[in-house]
Amino acid sequence: MKTVVIIGGGTATFTLLKGLREFPTNNIVIVSTADDGGSTGVLRRDLGIMPMGDIRQCLIGLSYTVPALQELFSYRFDRGSLKGHSVGNILLAGLQKVTGTPEGAIAEAARLLNVRGEVLFVSKNPTTLSARLKDGTVIKSEHELDEPVDKKRAPIEKLMLSKSEANPRALDAIARADAIILGPGDLYTSTFPNLLVPGVAEAIKASKARKVLITNIMTKLGQTDGFKASDFVREANAYLGAKGTSVIDTVIVNTKKPEAKILATYKKEGALFVEPDSEAIKKIGASVLAEAVISDEVHKKAKGDTLTRSLIRHDAEKTAEIIWNLIR
Repeated sequence: MKTVVIIGGGTATFTLLKGLREFPTNNIVIVSTADDGGSTGVLRRDLGIMPMGDIRQCLIGLSYTVPALQELFSYRFDRGSLKGHSVGNILLAGLQKVTGTPEGAIAEAARLLNVRGEVLFVSKNPTTLSARLKDGTVIKSEHELDEPVDKKRAPIEKLMLSKSEANPRALDAIARADAIILGPGDLYTSTFPNLLVPGVAEAIKASKARKVLITNIMTKLGQTDGFKASDFVREANAYLGAKGTSVIDTVIVNTKKPEAKILATYKKEGALFVEPDSEAIKKIGASVLAEAVISDEVHKKAKGDTLTRSLIRHDAEKTAEIIWNLIR
């Protein structure tokens, strides 16, 4: 059985897992410990626990239990003192206290959800993500970086992470992977924070696995403004410490634009379609798989959810099939 390691988290990773579960792969997700927004941020601050929001979503993505239990872990309160909290986040917070460790909480939740695969924190401790912008401004919160207060902001010059120690299980997963997947998802708040943990980027470079980047469908306000697909590749290589030769060897690029009304909605939020400049990617040194991998479904945000969510996502089955064909 082939082992696929996905480095990221959030809704985009959850979507990819829904597709990968249809293939005979051992799926391992590595997620950041820097999340400090929404329900996760409140529980992290109030209870002093590891951020469990991305863990929850990935566990559900790997779950083979009854739909009702999956829906329970996803259910988000939309009123009262629990408004904005998901049941899964609260359960995982309680399990951390009951078991005494984040790993114990994940293991018990995985048992409840009949999970096949693994979900791992990238580091052994909670971390704080900061960013220095090109105008000298420093942002000291993952959530503020993810959802900027101002509609216009200087580009990100450098990401920084508080002191952290790599999770040995994450490094081991990277070492034995057949494929390492970066993205889709927010580059600077979901993917790159993992690469800032000492030893992680080095482990990816040393791995013999196929290293795949899935570029996003739309740009992200305050993060990837004006990015083409090749810009995602350049930035990923930079944070992986590439020296002349591309660490990323394969790039999955979406070629189909969303409908005009969806594009108009995104434009109001400062987001544009990511142009698939495949020739520029090839010049960087990576092969390109350019296909229409956008889902036809338009997603709606759950009641009580205080965070911004993507309306459009990758087609889980198409994207997973491309990955499977790369490694089978």
